Amino acid sequence: MHPARLAAAALAIVVLAGCSADGGSDPAGSASATSTPTRAPLTFEEATAALTGTLLPTAAVTHCDEYEPGSPEAQEYLDKLAEETAASPTLPQCGNPALGDLRAASLAGHAFALGDPVALPFAGGASRAIEVYELRDADSAQTAVATEAADLEGWAADKETPRVDNADGSYMPRTVVSEAGVAEVDLPGWTAWVLSRDEASFQDDGSVAADPYSTALLWAARDSLVIRVQVVGDTPGQAVATALDTATRYVTALD
Repeated sequence: MHPARLAAAALAIVVLAGCSADGGSDPAGSASATSTPTRAPLTFEEATAALTGTLLPTAAVTHCDEYEPGSPEAQEYLDKLAEETAASPTLPQCGNPALGDLRAASLAGHAFALGDPVALPFAGGASRAIEVYELRDADSAQTAVATEAADLEGWAADKETPRVDNADGSYMPRTVVSEAGVAEVDLPGWTAWVLSRDEASFQDDGSVAADPYSTALLWAARDSLVIRVQVVGDTPGQAVATALDTATRYVTALD
């Protein structure tokens, strides 16, 4: 799920266990070996416990938790929801359902109260989100991140979108995406890639309709977990640094 184009007046954001041995021989031919301790795989519970508001802008924070269908927690949630509403209760869906995850959780923070106008860009991102996904296994997690890094939809590519007229008489101004790209980033212990772009809008006469801002999507995998850090509305060229800083602080809290 990629962020929609944002007007300057308003902004919304929905946000390997292993053991190794190293052996060698001395001149006399005797063998020696040293081993590193086995690291237990990260669990989904550990990952969600590290989702704290200190990682994000705090003017408005929204949290989402999924439940495993058929679990006691899921049934408790459905029973409570049924008591509060007349409609048929359904389990919450967090993040990107196309990822094929077993369950997910997310935390989004905004630098403004939801519904209030905000001028872009906003240093550090007007909105940031962290999503955590549990997949079937480590291979599935690595494949998911590799697929996102391939950017099959061309989101992280320079382009220009013509003006779009809406049925209600409003319109979306011409939008120019620049400085777009995909890059592998250093997130210790994780395989991580970031997609980013700058975006600006222009009126028909060429005047600026919305000041340029930057957006970044950082995807990372470790064990059976995938995380996505989303930064929207940052100063041009800065969203990648903001996303990596947010992700680094998050994974540091896990270790």
